[in-house]
Amino acid sequence: MRFIRFFAFIFFIGLSFVACKKNPAPVDVTPSFYFINGDTTGFSQNSILFASADTLSYNIVISSTYYLAKATDITVAASDGYRDSYNQSHGTNYVAMPASAYSFPTTITADVNSIFDTITVKFNKNELPAGQSYMLPIAIVKVTNYEFRPETAVIYLHIENSKLSGIYVSNGTRILYNGDAANDDIQSIDSFSIVKTLVPESPITSSLDYADLGANGWKYDIGFFASEDSLFYAVPNTTILNSVETGSFKVITNTFDPTTKDIHIKTSYKNLSGDERIVEESLTLH
Repeated sequence: MRFIRFFAFIFFIGLSFVACKKNPAPVDVTPSFYFINGDTTGFSQNSILFASADTLSYNIVISSTYYLAKATDITVAASDGYRDSYNQSHGTNYVAMPASAYSFPTTITADVNSIFDTITVKFNKNELPAGQSYMLPIAIVKVTNYEFRPETAVIYLHIENSKLSGIYVSNGTRILYNGDAANDDIQSIDSFSIVKTLVPESPITSSLDYADLGANGWKYDIGFFASEDSLFYAVPNTTILNSVETGSFKVITNTFDPTTKDIHIKTSYKNLSGDERIVEESLTLH
């Protein structure tokens, strides 16, 4: 009998707990729209780099937090007020991009099967006077029947005032020696052809993948010595220096053609086993 009473007591306590537990707060599953790589956190992903052509198409992507119950129209617009706010917050001097330099559709329709929707922004380099850094903030301004996230409803497209920026094709060779190159004991000769982005960090400096080892973090820091009549330089980053024999990295030659923007760099280094490598690459606008 005591055994039965014990289980009756446990059942009563459990029932009381269920009865007293409050209902959880309802979850809002209303779709809310936002830009992929939007807001200032995605700023570095939205640098516009031209190749050899004077025009460029750049896709920006809109998504929503949940699937849609019905199709909706999304309206976007150039919103220059965000440029002023960005400049004030970050101490930058981006100027407004001339309206003649870009175009994009201001309304798109997202249907119930949409996961991502793309807006193509077209740029014309000839309408962008040199010597300025430009910004084009694009904002979501209306979503029919749904919401959008104010904090990620703007994307900051920008073009840097830099001699060293663009999309390049790099063609090069790497000669692998057993020991010193002076011994002429060649292990192999490798060639590569890669499309690279030359990312500007300032008007006179940029970062560029080294040969075909960019995935390993190997990069050149390249730029111009302002105090030496704009003399061009290319130096290894710390990842390279930490990966080769100490003091072995040498820049044999590095040149930049200001008219064509062609770049030529030849370097040598020894790996940690003391085997020398000579790397030579020429870069031209894609």
